[in-house]
Amino acid sequence: MDNSNEILLKVICEGNQHSIITSKNAYRSLMVLIKDRFYPDGFGECGGMGRCATCLVRLSAIKEIPGMDRNESSTLSKQGIIDPFIRLSCQLLVDVSLHDRTIAVLDSV
Repeated sequence: MDNSNEILLKVICEGNQHSIITSKNAYRSLMVLIKDRFYPDGFGECGGMGRCATCLVRLSAIKEIPGMDRNESSTLSKQGIIDPFIRLSCQLLVDVSLHDRTIAVLDSV
């Protein structure tokens, strides 16, 4: 893998921290990466449509977070979530915006 395309991230899932090395476009979304690597129960129930809030993650606050689309902001609002670092992993692309971040998989609301 070309080092300039590497995306390094730490994922905390079910209390365990894992270091991940991947690349842009290796996964359709962060949700798919988490499901593929960790198989959390009940995670991503709507299959990535941004509607069920079962793929919540908390991003580390080390840099700017990518913007939200309408489904994501609406779904988070309905759940009463206003923390800008809590996101739906199905709506986050695996790209350089995730490089060097710590991502905690949260329990569904």
